[in-house]
Amino acid sequence: MAALLTAYGLGVATAVPAPSRVEPAAHDDGLLEEATDRIVTSADPPVSRDELREAAISGMLRSLGDPWARYYPPQEYEDFTGWLNGDHKTVRPEPEIGDVVVDREEKLTVIRVAVFTRGVGSQVRAAAYGSPAVVLDLRGNPGGLLDEAVETASAFLDSGPVVTYERRGEVARVISVTSPGDSRVPVVVLVDKGTASAAEIVAGSLRDRDRAVIVGSTTFGKGTVQEPVRLSDGSAVELTVGRYLTPAGHNLEGVGIEPDITADSSDAERRGRAVLDGLTGS
Repeated sequence: MAALLTAYGLGVATAVPAPSRVEPAAHDDGLLEEATDRIVTSADPPVSRDELREAAISGMLRSLGDPWARYYPPQEYEDFTGWLNGDHKTVRPEPEIGDVVVDREEKLTVIRVAVFTRGVGSQVRAAAYGSPAVVLDLRGNPGGLLDEAVETASAFLDSGPVVTYERRGEVARVISVTSPGDSRVPVVVLVDKGTASAAEIVAGSLRDRDRAVIVGSTTFGKGTVQEPVRLSDGSAVELTVGRYLTPAGHNLEGVGIEPDITADSSDAERRGRAVLDGLTGS
């Protein structure tokens, strides 16, 4: 068959078959698998089908324009879900000191929450019980499980809404306090630009319900909810499926939470303690 020679770039040429009236036969498994077959049999250097399929999935997710959509290979997804559920901690390389660290003092309790993994909400509730005042430190907390955030906020509320969840194609759902908490203990929440997602749900809920003074710097501003969809080989795609609103109806996406008292990270805890001294008359 005659061929055309097309040149482009610098000294690069490729042989392109001349136009033909013969149409290629349709691939039994569709265009994507046809392209996979051709690339696997012809590409140099060689590439595997699994590599191509992962690249195709990642490309589809990028086309959504969603910064939170991502693909998890099977082992990575297993590690990630195990970490969230507290089964094992292989995702984070640094030594674990616990996702909730509690410092009890005579006049207050400082509760530092690193991330909202399984069981964190009940730990916060137990740590706050009987304390004369609470500093809830959410600085650098990137989020985690929505239900653990709701349980954490519930530890300081007696009833009512914690967050509104708007999922695509469904009626908005108001998620309320799981069980009555201590609605009288003075609370300061420490935040910074690393406070995101589920951590913002807690801070936003307590602020809107007039249950906490927010101290620190503006939070990250993530107001969307992601959900993983498991694929047949054990991998998963994580997609944005909805958004959340604070009890006062604020969408934090790209905005974040402005603190009641601005303080840099090195001074936030001191400022928070001063606020509690004023609230408790210490």
